[in-house]
Amino acid sequence: MNDRFGFILIIAVLIIAVCLSACTPSENQPLTFMAIGDMPYHLPEDFERFEHLIQTINSASPDFSLHVGDIKSGGTPCSDEYYSTIQGYFEQFEQPLIYTPGDNEWTDCHREACGGFDPEERLDKLRQLFYATDQSQGKNPMRLERQNSWQGFEKFPENARWQEAGITFGTLHVVGSNNNLKLDSTALNDEFYERELANNFWLTQLFEQARETESLGIVLVLHAGLDYQTGNERNGHASFVQVLRKQVLDFGKPVLLLYGDHHRYQVDQPLRDHTGQTITNFTAVQVFGDRDMHAVRIQVSPENPNLFLIDPFYIAGN
Repeated sequence: MNDRFGFILIIAVLIIAVCLSACTPSENQPLTFMAIGDMPYHLPEDFERFEHLIQTINSASPDFSLHVGDIKSGGTPCSDEYYSTIQGYFEQFEQPLIYTPGDNEWTDCHREACGGFDPEERLDKLRQLFYATDQSQGKNPMRLERQNSWQGFEKFPENARWQEAGITFGTLHVVGSNNNLKLDSTALNDEFYERELANNFWLTQLFEQARETESLGIVLVLHAGLDYQTGNERNGHASFVQVLRKQVLDFGKPVLLLYGDHHRYQVDQPLRDHTGQTITNFTAVQVFGDRDMHAVRIQVSPENPNLFLIDPFYIAGN
């Protein structure tokens, strides 16, 4: 009888152990997220392709997705109706969707083909629609810490940060079209200088938070294909790149920059130190866009010295 009881007890323990391992997979699963951008562009046909992309990403069940900006092309209207349509698509993502603005949805809206809008008025509209709360987009949004909760930066809810799986994430409102720095000698560029100050401050805060929390690495999300030539005073990205270079060097751990702007999937290491050598802990990934409506899948792999595993995620039929 005792032997039988002992046998039953062993079997019960094994069953419980198997159950526990099966019921708690999330603790052992690596963090996985998707990055997209510069879409949808070609209307109305791209709406169907965008829906297909969303459905395919939902089937893959990433922890969250990122849209790096340009929710429209530079030649389609910047209307309230269009912004609301895109917001509706963002709500179809099953998991959180975090979006940072591109240039096409505000800086380029003065173009006749875009409706002849005032760019800063369109930026205000984007902030009202997409950044009104501390929640991301998506059916199951996540809470974000937004920069407008910091005194002196109340105008910048689009800059956000959060932490997952030992990684510090942050969005920064740095865009193409020379970051809205106008080179006309009569231009005041008030919007540019104010946002430049906010971005540089937020970038520094992201690295400070990563150091304080002993983060394994940092993921930065913005729209612009940065111009890394900081000696050019006409470069609207110059001061941001200067801050970025210093912070990356001081941090020493892996830093991943996700961006769009030029619509071609690309992985490179474009940041150089003062001697011209590659800064090896910095990797930049440009997402697909325009006609190529695919995603990039990133997996956090702490055992890998590069930390981030980066793969194209092709959408069959797109």
